[in-house]
Amino acid sequence: MSRLRGECISPGIAVGPVALRGFDAQQTSRRIAADEVEGELNRLREALDKSRAQIEEIKQKQGGTLGEAELRIFDAHLAYLADAVFVTEIEAQVMNERLPVREAVQAVFAKYDRIFQLVESDLLRRRAGDLRDVATRLLRNLEASAVRGAAAVAGPYILVVRRLTTADMFNVANEKVEGIVAEEVATNSHAAILARSMGIPTLAGVPDVARALRDGDPVVLDATAGELVARPADTELAEGAIAAQRWQASRTQAAAPAEAAEHATRDGVPVRLLGSCGSLGEAELVRTFGMAGVGVFRTELQFLTEKMRPTEDALVASYRKVVEAEQGRDIAFRLLDVMAAVREGDGAPQERNPAMGLRGVRGLLRSPDLLRMQLRAILRAGAGAAGVGVLVPFVTGLPDLQRVKAALLEERVALKKARVAVAEDVAIAPVIEVPAAAMQLGALLNEADFAVVAVDDLQAHLLAADRDNAGVREYHEMAHPAVFEMLARMAKDAERRDKPLVLFGESAADPLRVPFYLGVGFRSFSIAPVRLRGMLKVLRRYSLDECRRIAARILEAPRTLDVQKVLVNIETS
Repeated sequence: MSRLRGECISPGIAVGPVALRGFDAQQTSRRIAADEVEGELNRLREALDKSRAQIEEIKQKQGGTLGEAELRIFDAHLAYLADAVFVTEIEAQVMNERLPVREAVQAVFAKYDRIFQLVESDLLRRRAGDLRDVATRLLRNLEASAVRGAAAVAGPYILVVRRLTTADMFNVANEKVEGIVAEEVATNSHAAILARSMGIPTLAGVPDVARALRDGDPVVLDATAGELVARPADTELAEGAIAAQRWQASRTQAAAPAEAAEHATRDGVPVRLLGSCGSLGEAELVRTFGMAGVGVFRTELQFLTEKMRPTEDALVASYRKVVEAEQGRDIAFRLLDVMAAVREGDGAPQERNPAMGLRGVRGLLRSPDLLRMQLRAILRAGAGAAGVGVLVPFVTGLPDLQRVKAALLEERVALKKARVAVAEDVAIAPVIEVPAAAMQLGALLNEADFAVVAVDDLQAHLLAADRDNAGVREYHEMAHPAVFEMLARMAKDAERRDKPLVLFGESAADPLRVPFYLGVGFRSFSIAPVRLRGMLKVLRRYSLDECRRIAARILEAPRTLDVQKVLVNIETS
């Protein structure tokens, strides 16, 4: 028996035999003869047809489980399979380079993947994931040996993959995936979003997992705890099966969950834990876990998965489902923050550095029709509900917030005049991710109902280090004194104005930093639902006085090394 650790992508417990996918040995490169070309091209056409048919069937079968935005992910996959440029490039590799069709698919995918990964665009990076899913499905259909794992296991199984893809999650021949384990982490990939939406326990970032397992090996997957037990003893296997049954029962009962739980530090100081999500399935997970509401709902998915811009009515329908899913809990919709998704093809020149360009509110103010459409959709979707909010991303100064606030008021008045039901009281808040906005927080709070601090992006901009760039990752992850000083300053500014301040991002749930956040005054956190368990452990461990002493030591530390020493002491104490 061995225990493997990883990162929870979707919580839950599952027990079953393992089915390995995508770990087959690489085939040796070879060239095909001229008389083999036509046969290889026929294999490609058959695989394309089979892949399209599979996706259509999956869409039909999952129509009652997934939301419209999630289902449109598969429309993007169908678009790639019908893309003449993509298919022609594969055919050219077969005809001109004399590559077997399987190697041709891999060569073309590798080329596009390198291009997508080099650009500073979330949109293109997500498209790289979609293309990877399409290529994986094509490869699975090109050779029967690729499905050996599923064929070797009868009944429900735990899928073990190198990288999480929808092609492996949705296998029409055997759709009995009880849980997923992946070597590589892709927290925000479309496959991860679908896993959370469907409630499939998923664990990622488990290195060399294929070396520890063989097809058919029994495992106990506790994704919530971030653990995989390989070849467990009979007693542990039995206990895992009972725990898995309880988890499934709890999901069944989640249609009518209990009221949101009240969370507090060890000495009873209330702490508000909200969920961060980007799909209906994740929003339902927030409710299921008893969180206080949705602190940040990312609205990009509906734009990224459609070739055409969604209509206002489509947005209203989508947002209304999310509002209804929260059953009266607060929910704040972050306005569109990926302008490349809607500016592509409009004649606008390509930005050299989109991360510092027309993103967030900047792009929305350049596209006022889009901004106002989103605002109207939120107003209409929130009709009859309380606690609906609008988050304005990438605010730099007061004018950004004021212009969006004015547009919100104007659209409310116009809808009321047209006798359209709207939310009566929509809160508005800036997302603080630009250092200039952090320095001006007091003035922004005078215009806003609250503020959301995107701590990861703020740190990236403050330290000039892209968190997705492996070359500068050490800079982004460093415990720089300036980051802590800025957060402490913002907490004081919010306290003076008696306005809530919500801390958002992966680092908001960092168990080493949470005591500091509490110590300087943060009381509201928007975190991924899968991070809730770790957050509760920290709250149970510390009193507010202890957090204040930790914060004081960090703020007194003059160097990154000194701050790191304090954090290490937290970890070992």
